[in-house]
Amino acid sequence: MTGPDPGFAADPLEKRSLGEHIAAHLQELLLDGRLKPGDTLPSQRDLAQRYGTSVAAVREAISILSASGVLDARPGRGTIILPVTQQAPSINLWLGAVHDEHEARAFLDTRQALEHYTIAQAARHATPEQHTDLLEHLHRMRDAQGEPEAFIQADLALHMAIAHAAGNPVVLRLLRAIHMPLANLLRAISTDLMLAGRFPHLYTTHEQIIHGIIRRDPHAATAAFDHMLDQTTEGGTLERALGHPERPDPPLGPDFLEDLHWNLTRLIGPMADVLIPEAASELGLDPDALTRTHLTRYLGNLARQLPDGKQAEWTALSSLLEKRYG
Repeated sequence: MTGPDPGFAADPLEKRSLGEHIAAHLQELLLDGRLKPGDTLPSQRDLAQRYGTSVAAVREAISILSASGVLDARPGRGTIILPVTQQAPSINLWLGAVHDEHEARAFLDTRQALEHYTIAQAARHATPEQHTDLLEHLHRMRDAQGEPEAFIQADLALHMAIAHAAGNPVVLRLLRAIHMPLANLLRAISTDLMLAGRFPHLYTTHEQIIHGIIRRDPHAATAAFDHMLDQTTEGGTLERALGHPERPDPPLGPDFLEDLHWNLTRLIGPMADVLIPEAASELGLDPDALTRTHLTRYLGNLARQLPDGKQAEWTALSSLLEKRYG
């Protein structure tokens, strides 16, 4: 490779999943132009020295990128970066794990947006044959509750089956692209979930997702997904998985409920007395126990239950409540 050194090992690498970290860093060099299609990488031994790691870790990274169609590694000829037109359509542009809490939450928010779409589309368009396939995946998840890795793989396979049923190939490719970091994140929190006895509850919420899809009820199916996401991150699970101390998340308290009740009553009248506890109950919560962690989903759940014509005003009110209490 000619030209200036593109900056191998520009950032210190963590001491786990080194092959994945190296693969991710090589892709960063490619994406920002420091490596270009047609370039030949240094030898594996040279890369190992530059990254300060073993040849085996470099070999793993090259295998990952070769399988993704980014590299063409041939004995005696070196490792060449392929042109984009020759790269596999399933190329994964995000490899490795999510370790930063802010990035993890942003990652889960992005996943939620994608899965809301696929779940709703599957509820509208899945065929009877796809319903059968979803139930088979669900049964595999049920049977794997005692084995964390098998449970994670069954979970991921179920969500990919939902994406297939949604019928949008672009969204399917996006979900494939986040498959590896999602699997790593689930592995990080699985021990905590198993010790807390949450696997059966997670299975139940997945069952509700699938049954909502089969009933062609996108609202029920996406609400079940939101509940599932809450179950996997509440109680400091995410912080502990990422090695950070749990931050206090006390209930929002009576001031929030009074503020909410006043604003919602002004908007829809006495119906507020029904919707406030009902929206919390759908998330498996008590209004008095709502915390900052639940706030966005709770207000969103309220929005879905408001009468037509009240959405615009509620958007402004809920934004105000989030700023005040979030």
